[in-house]
Amino acid sequence: MAALLALALAACTVANAGPAKPKDAKPADKTKADAKAAPAPAPAPRVDPTDTRKYPTNRAAELKARLLERPKDPAAAAWAVEYAGTPEVARLDPVTRVAEQAWAARTGLASGPATAERPALEAILTQVGSCPLDSVPVKRAEEGLTRIGVVVPLSGKYERFGRTFVNGLRVAMEEHNRDWAPRLSLILHDSEGDPLVGARKARWLLKDHGVSCLVGEILSANTAPLAAATQVTDAVLISPSATNERLAILGDGVFQLHIGTKPLAESLARQLATESPNSSVGLLVAKTHDDSLLAAAVAKSCDNAAVRVMGTERVREGDADLTKQLTKLKDKKPTALVLIGSQPFVALAGAQLRSIWPDAHVLGFQSMDPEPLNEESRKGLEGAILFMSEYALDGDPRTAFETAYKRLNKEPPTRMSVRGYLTGLAIARAIESGAFTAAQLKEALRAQAYDDDEERALRSLKPAVAAFPERLTIKNGKAVPLAQAPVDP
Repeated sequence: MAALLALALAACTVANAGPAKPKDAKPADKTKADAKAAPAPAPAPRVDPTDTRKYPTNRAAELKARLLERPKDPAAAAWAVEYAGTPEVARLDPVTRVAEQAWAARTGLASGPATAERPALEAILTQVGSCPLDSVPVKRAEEGLTRIGVVVPLSGKYERFGRTFVNGLRVAMEEHNRDWAPRLSLILHDSEGDPLVGARKARWLLKDHGVSCLVGEILSANTAPLAAATQVTDAVLISPSATNERLAILGDGVFQLHIGTKPLAESLARQLATESPNSSVGLLVAKTHDDSLLAAAVAKSCDNAAVRVMGTERVREGDADLTKQLTKLKDKKPTALVLIGSQPFVALAGAQLRSIWPDAHVLGFQSMDPEPLNEESRKGLEGAILFMSEYALDGDPRTAFETAYKRLNKEPPTRMSVRGYLTGLAIARAIESGAFTAAQLKEALRAQAYDDDEERALRSLKPAVAAFPERLTIKNGKAVPLAQAPVDP
């Protein structure tokens, strides 16, 4: 890429320099020569008033969208001249700028018969036409951000996860295309659940199709090769469900739909504050680094929500008897107990709660999922509330999404459908805000990331609509949505 940039700069310098001028040339000569080389852009004619769709918020992105949508419009030539001279295009890196200006000039010239803008468009091509460009920036200029590559399993063991994810993604694309320009489309490739197959198909999308944004994969192990491929070509990858926190170190264009400790802790604190204005809590925490970080986040969120933390007891790994710690917390009389630790730790605590603290109001996180727990632990955790590392839509967005999803797919949405929808919304919002190149897409997505240090480092995207960690409760040994749990008489 560095070599390509150097070649492009050198060639553009030669193309723009023109013949050497004598040393005693007057300033007026230079002004006259520049005026001939690059005629001033003519103002674009008024657009069709019947076009009611919304366009991106900055002028360059709007013009790019109009040229992509209506390349044969009578105003296309004027749009092309104006687009090539916009400040937003001028600020692009040299290779991308040359590709965008050349694409605009060719699009304008191909829009119809000779026009008043033809000299200006030909001057642009004269300036940049001799710059050597790799095929990738040329293809990207031709497509903009309108084609989104998707590499997920569409066959085999994980087919349902990939299929329902894509279905959710399509709902977001439909929403955008109904109201906004440019239209967005998906290019689907089946990874077959194989990291090597996924990497090969990612390269096809990035090199052959000129895709600037890639979405995938479902599994962490299969996502890393995709992340590496996108960073080689300075493209963007959004990982919808991978859980490996090291993905972010592969490049600054890798983003995740990750729920970190802060949103989980805040959701738990809100639940307690909603239950009672006098809520208080005791924390039983396994002595590990990650669990300690989560416990600190819970304590801080509870403090912010006016929920008093009555005490924290820590348990060493391998300890089997939690009587001492549970008794200490019980004696402080908190209104709730939060369990923070691994699944074996939660199972151990659940089994001992029945005899030590049978009426405890228990809350926890994904490790409290009752499915793999033994019967004794499930009984001890009956009625507990757990906060999952999955997003659940809320309010009007939930109703609108579920209605649209059922209409399109004839079945209710799944967790992966929600992830697909939120991923699609993140991309759509970035384009609607004015991104039209891969570099601008990165910046727009960074603006959507969580603002705390942990999530910023992971480049975790905040939901574009009301969505929170999914809340479940344990009833009859099974986890059910909290809203569906029957109220105890």
